[in-house]
Amino acid sequence: MMPDDPPNPVETLPMACKCNEQWVKLCDDFVDLEGECALLYELLISLNQRDLPLDAVSKHGLDRFGSQLKARMATFKQQLYKLRDG
Repeated sequence: MMPDDPPNPVETLPMACKCNEQWVKLCDDFVDLEGECALLYELLISLNQRDLPLDAVSKHGLDRFGSQLKARMATFKQQLYKLRDG
């Protein structure tokens, strides 16, 4: 019985490129998300150090930013699972 021919590297290249592109995008998404988390951390620290209560507009902005960050984290989590499962 003859062994199967090895896969042609040219045929497997598009899949490797696609995976590489997904990995680069995932890394970029992580860097963006990490930057937003750092911004939120600095914001919370500065709010904790001031004596004035937040006004309604600031509360709304903080709520929106937190909600958007939570949604991005959920999306990032799904991207990780999708990439892991192949």
